[in-house]
Amino acid sequence: MLEKIELSDTDRAELQSHYPYMDVKLNELSVQEERLILFHLRGMTKAAAGRAAGYADAEHVYKIFKKPVVQKALGHLRNEFKEDIKFDKHQATSMYLEAHRKSATSTEEKNVVDSLCKLHGLFTPENATQININVDSIEQLEKLPDSELLKIAGVDNQYLIPNNGKGGKDD
Repeated sequence: MLEKIELSDTDRAELQSHYPYMDVKLNELSVQEERLILFHLRGMTKAAAGRAAGYADAEHVYKIFKKPVVQKALGHLRNEFKEDIKFDKHQATSMYLEAHRKSATSTEEKNVVDSLCKLHGLFTPENATQININVDSIEQLEKLPDSELLKIAGVDNQYLIPNNGKGGKDD
C-alpha cells in the first residue's frame, strides 16, 4: 500500500522564501502548482507528482511543467540542492576508510585500497622506456648472442655480470 505524502505549510513557506531569488512573484504559482513542484523535487515522476498534487489529467501536468515560471522555479531549486550536497575527495576518502574498516575479507580490503589509490591518483603508469626494434624476422633475434640483444635494448654487458652483493660496478 502506498503511503500518502503530505506537504506542510512550512514546506510551502520554504519554497516561497526562494521566490525573490527565482524572480517569481508571490501569487505567480498556485498552491497546487507549488505542491506539484515540491512533490517532483522530492523524487516523484511528473505524473506521480501531478496525482499527488490533485491533478486528474497527466497531459495538463506536463503542460504545467513547461510553463516558464515552473521551469525557473525547478531550475533554481535544483541548483540549491546541488549546493547543499557537496561530495568531494575528502568525503569519498572517509567513506572508503569506513568500508575498509568494515571489510570482512582481504579481497574487500584490497578493493578499497585500490579505490583509494585511484581516487588520489596514486596509480600512475610507470614511465617505462619503450624500445622499438625493427627486424626482418624473429629468427634474426633468436640467433643473436645476449650481448648483442642487450646492446639493442640499450643496456651494457655489465648487466649480466654478478656483483656478489656489492651493488654494481660504481660502488
